[in-house]
Amino acid sequence: MARQKRQPCAETDALAEKLGKTIQRLRTADKMSLGDLSESSGVAKSMISQIEKNEANPSLATLSRLSQALGTSVQAMVASGSDGSALVQKTGVQDTPLLRSEDGLCELRIIGSMDTIQWVQWYDFRANAGGVLESSPHPEGSIENLTILTGEVAVEVDGERWTAKTGETLRYKADKPHSITNIGGTPVHATMVNILAHAVRVVS
Repeated sequence: MARQKRQPCAETDALAEKLGKTIQRLRTADKMSLGDLSESSGVAKSMISQIEKNEANPSLATLSRLSQALGTSVQAMVASGSDGSALVQKTGVQDTPLLRSEDGLCELRIIGSMDTIQWVQWYDFRANAGGVLESSPHPEGSIENLTILTGEVAVEVDGERWTAKTGETLRYKADKPHSITNIGGTPVHATMVNILAHAVRVVS
């Protein structure tokens, strides 16, 4: 069955525009040329230019490489700020930043708070059967916590492989390339919490 084409989404378009402007702002603040950022991230200079101009739809892997080269996180680049009211934040599904894997089978919604992104990054993860989410290394010493709400996955880090199913949690070092694969026949739903390196050092 052919996949149904998604209709234009104003929130998604606004997020993409903000993302491009943020990458350009961070790059120029660090006095980096497009060539410098391309060399540091491994992302083609033409692709970076298209992202900054909101002319391309980058994959999660591409955003991860760019954020690492810019010394920040994907969440920090796309998260919205607070309006200063007594309520810290209330968001709906349509307002929550959504990233997709390169194979189109995995979705990662950023549900963590801007107040904690330097220490903890919190995601809602979903993957269709066979979906693979590949991630670049996080800062050295970082720990990723993956709790499976439904389904079964395999996690691979630097040649090691573990599996987890509904109700189980895997905690693993995320400072090396790592991937999550849906190895079951049904969709996977999980929560993912990344504890960044400096937070790990504080609590250890």
